[in-house]
Amino acid sequence: MGLDQYAFSAPEPLTVEVDSDGRFEIKGVHGEEFQWRKHAQLQAFFEDEILSEMLTPLVDGEFNCNPVQLTLRSILRLEHMVKMDHMPHSQGGFFFGHQFQDESAAEYKEQDLKFCKWAKQTIKEGDYVYYDCWW
Repeated sequence: MGLDQYAFSAPEPLTVEVDSDGRFEIKGVHGEEFQWRKHAQLQAFFEDEILSEMLTPLVDGEFNCNPVQLTLRSILRLEHMVKMDHMPHSQGGFFFGHQFQDESAAEYKEQDLKFCKWAKQTIKEGDYVYYDCWW
């Protein structure tokens, strides 16, 4: 088990349907564009920064398994922090891999910058960009 993270786009805001058993299904996803594993500093960034300007309500107030719509402003802030090697330090989570977060941030730096470039272009073209995580 561990922290799995995804970013994807959708042509219109996602809808979440919850069935009578409490399971939910996300409708409208284009497909996964990016995936990370135990990138604790990226998780800390989204928890600390993005939730403060969240555009998508969380199902049951839970960040786990709950896609969050990203803004251009948040992508630009992430890009700057990645370029400057100034990502927030993760306090950890049981499966987040925070014990080796500096190494993960260095390994994922190129992918993070590629994600930021893709996300900026995707938003510019009128689609929505989402971040989702599962632990």
